[in-house]
Amino acid sequence: MKIGITGHTKNLGKFLFEKLGIDHQLIGFSRSNGYDIKSPLDRKKIIKNCQDCDIFINLVHNYYHQTDILFELFKLWESQDKKLIINISSIVVDDEKWGIDRLDYIEYKNQKKALESMASLLQQRPSDIIIKNYRISEINFQSDLDNLNTIIHEFALS
Repeated sequence: MKIGITGHTKNLGKFLFEKLGIDHQLIGFSRSNGYDIKSPLDRKKIIKNCQDCDIFINLVHNYYHQTDILFELFKLWESQDKKLIINISSIVVDDEKWGIDRLDYIEYKNQKKALESMASLLQQRPSDIIIKNYRISEINFQSDLDNLNTIIHEFALS
């Protein structure tokens, strides 16, 4: 499988890039190699470079730009054969009280809700694209890798 991933040079993204790269062909996109999802031009470069990917892991969060890249990639892939987009979201989406005491937390939570809402709306369109929202809680890299590998394996079998 050919997989594109944002945020491949730090933390969870770096771990996933290294581990998934053992069995798959990966393309990484981050600010360190010239791809900033805040920039519409850089997002276009990411989308262009993911044209022939089978899977896209939408990891980097930056305001609503994670939702932007989901939408833009979906538009490109919508008429293609089977593809998988995995959005990295957060369990705080369903926590009624999380972040109420801090405006920056409320903003983050709303951005993740927007990402999941966009995914839900896009999935209602007739296409062969599968969109999964994978919610992380605490950073447990191995557990996240195992869970993402399960999603990828199920996609490969479908």
